[in-house]
Amino acid sequence: MRRGERIMMVGSAERSRGGVASVIRTMKAMPFWNNYNCFWLGTQIQGNKLQKLSYALKSYFVALFRIWKYDVIHFHTVPDFICLVIQLPVFLLAVGGRKKIIMQLHMGNQLEEHTHDRLFNWCMRRSDLIIVLADLWKNKFETEWFPNLKTPVRVLHNAIMHMEDIPYELHDNTILFAAYFDKNKGYNLLLDAYKKIYRKYPEWHLIMMGNGGVNDAKEYAKRLGLTEKDVSFPGYLTGNAKKDVFQKGGIFCLCSYQEGFPIVVLESWQYGIPLVTTPVGGLPDVIVNGKNAITFPFGDIDCLAKQIQLLIEDKNKRKEMSDFSKVFVEKNFSTTLINSKLEEIYKNLIS
Repeated sequence: MRRGERIMMVGSAERSRGGVASVIRTMKAMPFWNNYNCFWLGTQIQGNKLQKLSYALKSYFVALFRIWKYDVIHFHTVPDFICLVIQLPVFLLAVGGRKKIIMQLHMGNQLEEHTHDRLFNWCMRRSDLIIVLADLWKNKFETEWFPNLKTPVRVLHNAIMHMEDIPYELHDNTILFAAYFDKNKGYNLLLDAYKKIYRKYPEWHLIMMGNGGVNDAKEYAKRLGLTEKDVSFPGYLTGNAKKDVFQKGGIFCLCSYQEGFPIVVLESWQYGIPLVTTPVGGLPDVIVNGKNAITFPFGDIDCLAKQIQLLIEDKNKRKEMSDFSKVFVEKNFSTTLINSKLEEIYKNLIS
């Protein structure tokens, strides 16, 4: 590697909540980060308008003096207009400095809604590479959504850090949900489905982790007649608190309508928690139905209840799925594998 081969990554603040921040934290632990002298430039932060503006202006100042040192500017972004506008000053500096530009898109089936967004299309045309999260999106890009786009598209899955101390055992009695509470995540579907079956299995308990519209979810559960004995809302958990809950998981439910490639699925597989999910985002690329997941149609409460009940009653099935999932995630989403693919991308782009 020649001395000048360096990478500037641009996106949400590393300490932000959400998928992009988690991806960056994982990337910073990979060998490529030091091998390619990577530098992280956060442009967005959670907070009030003044805090967001101040943070963005500081990032522009840093970019103005540092961007010239780097060969590749790697943007982690979504096609949302506000996000693109916030990153635009850095993007323009990269274009003006004739840097190699990567746009890594942290969205999935939501991308279809942005096919005619002028700023999004402009940024993609001036990039050297588009990275998407699944083969499904690459195919959609090339055949349906952006058939005239000249910029090449590559697939790079999210990675999950290996955890040595996860106990290899199957847990009973706990159904897990972890998400930002909004309509897209379908928290109400899970509550409706659980309402149908919870009296049959009084020893089971539903734990719904996350932030957002938690009070709305609590009120909805109350209207359904679900008590604190039946369902709990511990909030947004990180670190050991999150680990403690995941280690107790017997079934994990994902009810989303739209996703990119949800990291929470990789986490559930890593902990060996049998997964019930919609065929959302990039998951159809990697789901082995009945092996690492059991699916249900979007919005189908009855089918969701049926699939949860199936796993509750069939401990052997849960054990089979648990064992398969732990091996599957390590084989296909390890940091070693994703690091190798990303280094190949950089090498080909710079050479």
